[in-house]
Amino acid sequence: MAVAAKKRKQAKPAPPPMPLAITYLRESRDFATGFLFIVPLLVGYEVGIALLRPDVVNWAHGIIRLVFHTVGWAEPVLFAGLVAMLVVLALSRAERLRIDAELFGLMLAESVVYASALGLVCSAVTRRLVPMGMLCGCPSGGGSLALDVVLSVGAGVYEELLFRVALLGALYYVLKRWVLKKPSAGMFVAIVVSSLVFSLCHHIGPYGDPWEAGRMVYRFVMGVAFAAIYIYRGLGIVVYTHALYDVIVSLGL
Repeated sequence: MAVAAKKRKQAKPAPPPMPLAITYLRESRDFATGFLFIVPLLVGYEVGIALLRPDVVNWAHGIIRLVFHTVGWAEPVLFAGLVAMLVVLALSRAERLRIDAELFGLMLAESVVYASALGLVCSAVTRRLVPMGMLCGCPSGGGSLALDVVLSVGAGVYEELLFRVALLGALYYVLKRWVLKKPSAGMFVAIVVSSLVFSLCHHIGPYGDPWEAGRMVYRFVMGVAFAAIYIYRGLGIVVYTHALYDVIVSLGL
């Protein structure tokens, strides 16, 4: 009894709960939570492409799905199985966190704010970097409204997975491990290179934009903005920000 009482006296009090704002910032930035958040966009894009059957799909989609094309007719089954497996893994990883409609609602609201402000901010920065007459807006898809919205959603999902998750992440890992010892320097170089590639890829191929300085700088600045959102706010919010921004442009809002 004396030992038990002594242990109770020595036991540390439970830490106070974190403020709701801090909890939200931590949980919404979690990678597994972000992946679960973007699954509806991924499924909606794939269903839209299957129903509309366009002649062209988002090119980042084509690059990421390239390995699946080798299996022919089994591609949809294999891809759906991979997504389902990742959902299960994400659920097991995120089971300790509060994942509910309120959290996802706040993440959506935050993404809407970023998407609404992104064009204005990037345009203002671009105007300081290139002559006024060379600044051109980003055109819409030019197809049907439904197709433009579907392709906008696909850009948000697949371009962020390709340029931020894969390219930015790989560059940062390589630079930090073998080239630059300072993590901050590695992150800076990774952001610049991945944003430059992000911009250039929008001007390649028959459906690419014209090689104009204004468009290229604007896309580079946007790539930097997306990289910052990904680093500080996570996968889910950057994907929704990108998708919502492209939808806004497609709708001409």
